[in-house]
Amino acid sequence: MASRKTSRKKATKKPRSSGSLEAYRAKRDFGKTPEPAGTRARGTRASKRFRFVVQMHHASRLHWDFRLEAGGMLASWAVPKGPTLVPLERRLAMHVEDHPLSYRDFEGTIPKGQYGAGSVIVWDEGTYELAEGTDPAREIAAGKTKFIMHGEKLKGLFTLVRIKPREGESGDPWLLFKDRDEYAKSSWDLARHARSVKSGKTLAEIGRDPKSRTWTSRPKDRHAAAPRTASKRDPIPALKSVMLATLVSEPFDNEDWLFEIKWDGYRAICSIDEAGKLSLKSRNALDLLARFPQMAGLADAFSSIPIVVDGEICSLDSHGRSIFQGLQEAAKTRAPLVYVVFDLIYADGRDLRASPLEERKSILQSLIRDTDLALYSKHIAGKGIAFFEQIRKRGLEGMVAKRRDSPYEERRTRDWLKIKAHLEQELVIGGWTEPMGSRTGFGSLLLGVHEGKKLRYAGNVGTGFSESVLRDVHASLKRIARKSSPFAEGDVLRGAHYVEPKLVAQVRFAEWTRDGYVRQAAFLGLRTDKDAKDVVRERPA
Repeated sequence: MASRKTSRKKATKKPRSSGSLEAYRAKRDFGKTPEPAGTRARGTRASKRFRFVVQMHHASRLHWDFRLEAGGMLASWAVPKGPTLVPLERRLAMHVEDHPLSYRDFEGTIPKGQYGAGSVIVWDEGTYELAEGTDPAREIAAGKTKFIMHGEKLKGLFTLVRIKPREGESGDPWLLFKDRDEYAKSSWDLARHARSVKSGKTLAEIGRDPKSRTWTSRPKDRHAAAPRTASKRDPIPALKSVMLATLVSEPFDNEDWLFEIKWDGYRAICSIDEAGKLSLKSRNALDLLARFPQMAGLADAFSSIPIVVDGEICSLDSHGRSIFQGLQEAAKTRAPLVYVVFDLIYADGRDLRASPLEERKSILQSLIRDTDLALYSKHIAGKGIAFFEQIRKRGLEGMVAKRRDSPYEERRTRDWLKIKAHLEQELVIGGWTEPMGSRTGFGSLLLGVHEGKKLRYAGNVGTGFSESVLRDVHASLKRIARKSSPFAEGDVLRGAHYVEPKLVAQVRFAEWTRDGYVRQAAFLGLRTDKDAKDVVRERPA
């Protein structure tokens, strides 16, 4: 975006909009849609304040329709990332056809097959006044307008300025940004403002509500209220897998990405059906509710059911950090745990997997009602490098970067990336060594990773075990003991005991050696939610 040049165009050049509704009408068949054909308002408003509306619109993609009253119509821009109160944070705004003034009141659903099909809410509305000039239509025609907004969400000084299209780019691109004043907020987050100022509903609720207006084919009375129609509920999806992130080596800054903490726990899909029955499944379909019955309260943690969400079961320390070792003790003691929720798959009768991540998260945050048991995973937009430094300083595992517009895919993808502050991964247990001195159980665990069908030796881990963990893990090892080595290299240590390669250990370590061994490894816990056959060495892409 930084490479674009702004160009203040003088009124001597005729603007793209000719001050009529011809383009608006040409895109619509008013025999098939009751959208108002509208007329241009005549006369000059005595007031120096003009009306505006911002409509959040999920058509083929989520965007915000930014509309300013000008010349008796609504001058309109499509803003893919939405407006912001963060000072000088630029938003691409594509200038589209003018709309009639009556359009500013619409909130409802445009059915499939019609232009702009999808749900619409009145995200913000109010009045504005010009900071420069007296005629908004003349300012827009000149290619730049500065104005002061008096909305419920958007307040203060804003600028819209036309920019040159990139080579080969079509359309009429502008930039929208918030100027510095008392209303500017550097920490403002669009995702926290997902509801209509008119009805209080989200896009998902409008799409589901059979009482909401639906624009359909009804030519007899185009200007009457549209008929109420029952919305069809999507079937609740049965996931085959979860969306997984690709490991990369370095953090980065990019306004198209959101950055979250990488939580260190058990990945879990939480499903609650219409009767309120809770299911909590791991990525390999294990019943985690049976392992952690203290999570039963999740059945009442959301304000809408049925619902399907994705998250991580975590044990948090006094500083709010997720500690994987705490899960091992919680399974025995039923100590409190928290379900950190970071994605929404189904809610309000809609399968949301094809919706943009930013919309899914916005809806998700509004549906959590028990914040002691279900914790929303917040994010930072754009500034991944600074966020990663904070994660490193606080001793967290790492962060996950996610494209703002990414759909939910049941596979590993490069739309989600993980960057680790500390090296940590799953390793297969292939055996153990005898304990030394006063230690009981075993001395260290022999670890491996798969390369194709072969299990390659990857070193050992001898720290990170409490007395109870030593005892429990040793008992599990003895049950799967075998005489021969499971490693492709054969016997890796003299006097070692070997096991069937079925158990998976979570291990933190300093680095991989040139020989492919983990160095300075510490045991964090057993992973019952991971299949040993899937464990390979993670390499940054």
